[in-house]
Amino acid sequence: MTPEQIKLINLSVETCGVILCLLGIILVHVGTKIEKRTGKYFEAVFICLAVDIISNMAGQLIKGMAGTAAFFGVRIANFCEFFFGYMLTFFVTWYLLYCIDPKGKEKNLRMGIILFYGTQLALLLISQFNNMYYYFDRANIYHRGDLFWISQAVSILAMVLNGTMLVLYRHRLTKKEQLAFWCYTGLPAIALIIQLFAYGLYMVLFSAVISAVCLFVFIFEEQVDRYCQKERENTDLRVSIMLSQIQPHFLYNTLDSIYLLCEKDPHKAQKAVSYFADYLRLNLSSINRETPITIEKEIQHVKTYLELEKMSSEDTLNYELDIQAGGFMVPALSVQPLAENAVKHGTAKKPGGGTVTIKTREYENDYEIYVIDDGAGFDLSRPPDDERLHLGMENVRKRLKAMCKGTLDVSSAPGKGTTAIISIPKTMPLADGEENNNENSGGR
Repeated sequence: MTPEQIKLINLSVETCGVILCLLGIILVHVGTKIEKRTGKYFEAVFICLAVDIISNMAGQLIKGMAGTAAFFGVRIANFCEFFFGYMLTFFVTWYLLYCIDPKGKEKNLRMGIILFYGTQLALLLISQFNNMYYYFDRANIYHRGDLFWISQAVSILAMVLNGTMLVLYRHRLTKKEQLAFWCYTGLPAIALIIQLFAYGLYMVLFSAVISAVCLFVFIFEEQVDRYCQKERENTDLRVSIMLSQIQPHFLYNTLDSIYLLCEKDPHKAQKAVSYFADYLRLNLSSINRETPITIEKEIQHVKTYLELEKMSSEDTLNYELDIQAGGFMVPALSVQPLAENAVKHGTAKKPGGGTVTIKTREYENDYEIYVIDDGAGFDLSRPPDDERLHLGMENVRKRLKAMCKGTLDVSSAPGKGTTAIISIPKTMPLADGEENNNENSGGR
């Protein structure tokens, strides 16, 4: 190939490299699930690569030109090419060290890396005065110096350093991290060897771009996996905490009802104990679940609770069940707290009592559960007097969102009762991890 053809190939490949670097910088900033410190390292890597490539391109374009601007321009461009190339390798090595030693305990290793790269930069500065790496002739053309091989050998040693760290500390890295760093270490090393014998072709820079992109993709994928795992763990923890708050509250209220019945009507108390025993025996496993249960089981929870409340209310509480849709999943104890609020803060505060109605309906995109009472109602614009009411609503709302992407809407007005509507999308994850849709849902 002629020098002009080689020049054209280099410029074309390097332009692609700059574009990839810019895309990498954009991805760093839009990748919300990537660790902040990791993002800073990769931003530095892509910036160094972009400046390195642009410097090389500038040097190629203005070499051989006459004039003061060209004289200084070609020298600055070549210096930047070497300098940012070393900085690029340094940032990768430093990030590898961060992955291996995030708490900074390997102080000797850190000092060794700083000394190694410090020596690189010192030799580069010295070469500006003795031409040992490169020089320029009277025509402003770049030439390799007698000791140019030292600059390449130092770069190869940097690759060897990274490879040695990967071998010695492999147990501290995940499989994806190991693969990512080996990819970055291997490709530029091969390109560097080729470049030693193929004068004129700039293989290292483009291989470094490809390696950096591969490194970023692998690391990003690994951190997304970690992020998702952490989110799942946080969700499980939130669900567990919320259930631990709800369970005692429900159990204490039920026992309170039975206690009151023991004084008023021992026969009813005996019947209530039987109800409660059946509830515990048949449904305790559902209460402790951190995955959704069927709406049928949840309605049974609600019916048991309402029966117990009805026994202790001297027949001032009535309830109606209008179940027209079933076969879908809801968080355990998501409807029952709403029914409890309807009784405690609705019908119980209405002279003469009232009625609680539970309805289910199926629509095109979701299922809806209605908990309606004709009780006292309350002003939604004012915070509730009972903090437990607010906490109960928030717990239900959070568990609906965390476990099945559901929503809870409440409407109420003083003297006009309260309506709570739970909406469950048909694409919600089932307890076994499958998806609920029109084809596999139970329907009406």
